[in-house]
Amino acid sequence: MDVERGKEILKTACMNYTEFSKLVGVKPITVRLAFSGKRLSKKMVALLEQMESEIICKQEDEEITELIASVTEVPKLDDVRSAKVYLLPKNPYLRFIEFSDGSHGKFRAKPGTFGLGSVVKVKRESGDMYTLEGNYDRKGRLI
Repeated sequence: MDVERGKEILKTACMNYTEFSKLVGVKPITVRLAFSGKRLSKKMVALLEQMESEIICKQEDEEITELIASVTEVPKLDDVRSAKVYLLPKNPYLRFIEFSDGSHGKFRAKPGTFGLGSVVKVKRESGDMYTLEGNYDRKGRLI
C-alpha cells in the first residue's frame, strides 16, 4: 500500500498516528517512523484496508438513505393531486382513491357520484383524508 493512500485513509477516518498506533498495538513513534520511512507493516496495511472498506460502506449507506429520503417525500397539505377512485366501501359517503405513486387515501362524496375509475383532483386535509378540488358535474366528471 502507498503511504499517501494510507495518510488519506487516516484523514477521512479522522484519526491521527497516536490513535492508529493504539489500534495496531505499537508505540506512536513506530507508526510515525513507518509512515515517514514508507515502510508500512502487514498489520498496518491490513488495518488501513479494513478502515477504507468501512468508510466506503458508510458512504454508500448514506447515499442510499439520501436516495430513499428523496423518493419518499410526503406531499404537503396545500398540494393538489390527481387520483383515481379504486374502491367503493360500504359507507356510501366515502370513496377510496389511489395516486400515481401508489399511495392511497379517501375522500367524502355524495352517494351515486364518483364511480369506479373516476379521476378526481384532491387536496390533503389530515391523515389519509382528502377534500375535492375543482368543479364537477352530476356524474362526477371534472369540468
